[in-house]
Amino acid sequence: MTFLRVLERALRDGAASSLGLIVASVENLDQLTSVFGYGKALPLMTLMAEKLKTMIGAEDTIIRFGEAKFGILVRGLKNEGHLILAVNKILREIRRSFDIGGEALAAQVRIGATASHDRGGDPDIMLQQAETALLAARQDNKNFLLYEPAQASRLRSEFGLEKEIESALEHGEISMFYQPKVAASDLCPVGAEALMRWSSPSRGFVPPDVFIPVADETGYIESLTWFGINAAFRQRNDWPDRWGALSVAINVTPSLVEQADLEEMLGNAKGLWGVPADQITIEVTENALLRPNESFALLNALREAGTRVSIDDFGTGYSSLSYFNNIPADELKIDKSFVMKMLDDDGYARIVRTIINLAHSFGLRVTAEGVEDRETADALAALDCDYLQGFFFSRPLPQTEFIAWLNDYEP
Repeated sequence: MTFLRVLERALRDGAASSLGLIVASVENLDQLTSVFGYGKALPLMTLMAEKLKTMIGAEDTIIRFGEAKFGILVRGLKNEGHLILAVNKILREIRRSFDIGGEALAAQVRIGATASHDRGGDPDIMLQQAETALLAARQDNKNFLLYEPAQASRLRSEFGLEKEIESALEHGEISMFYQPKVAASDLCPVGAEALMRWSSPSRGFVPPDVFIPVADETGYIESLTWFGINAAFRQRNDWPDRWGALSVAINVTPSLVEQADLEEMLGNAKGLWGVPADQITIEVTENALLRPNESFALLNALREAGTRVSIDDFGTGYSSLSYFNNIPADELKIDKSFVMKMLDDDGYARIVRTIINLAHSFGLRVTAEGVEDRETADALAALDCDYLQGFFFSRPLPQTEFIAWLNDYEP
């Protein structure tokens, strides 16, 4: 019986006035299959299904649909809080490692959920709501979201965005902004992070955390990255030499870190604009380390050519301490969510201190993001943090304003 038929029957029966629908997606099944093979990755789904069956009630139903999804019907809900408790329990249990043939395999799971309080409701709509919540969770990098009508409105507004990205590049709607990076010891500028901004005539300002994931999913990310690299390298040549040779940092998505084209792309841009390799930093998130066989080779090749590699948003991803033995990086960037709370919460202060000490023990330098006041800057300097970045020094600025900042700035 198909999942929709099961859902339709549940909505018709007497308990349908309090029915919850959970859609759980195993996000890293393709990665597990590539690394460990089908013989171990697919049994993981079977073991997860068996685990889920032990966690749901006798009246509840679980069905696997698609290659990497589970649908779970929860009957007899008292309220939406009851559904959230069920989701949290599921996340806690099925994200643990499963031993398969001597390998510890762990699933990265995202969940979208919705509740129905109307007997005889439309199963198609209910499933669409749960899938919408799942997609919103994926875009917001959340483990779980409960359906809200605003999610559907947002996704509809983003529909067709991929077609507009190519036009935006052709018509100069996307530009580069720069946020300064300073040395913690003397607060003098050492470089800047290049950040894309899109001002659309029809949509207005389109946030990068909206259009970059869309470009990544639809194949436009390579064109977008090529534009960003060339624009940043060209504009860097116009920066004043008041502070010496300043480095420029380019953000690269995990999907590009697995492609050899990135090395050629950077090499071509360096030759075109004459930017020395040691004044270029490639920033990748921790998620780029999830497939070390592919990503480590490329990042090591970039470093051997003189380019620096920085692990961005450190502390928010999935990386393991075991990576540190061979981590292909020169720098870690502490995520601003830790830095902005370190003065008010001893727990966050300990996290920041631990990351700095850990990085230094492996020969890595550390940049703290989210520095918004002098007290935080002083506290980070006292912890021997190497570099600082944040609104205390400057927000991201367009080229002309960044040049003015470099000329006027006094530490």
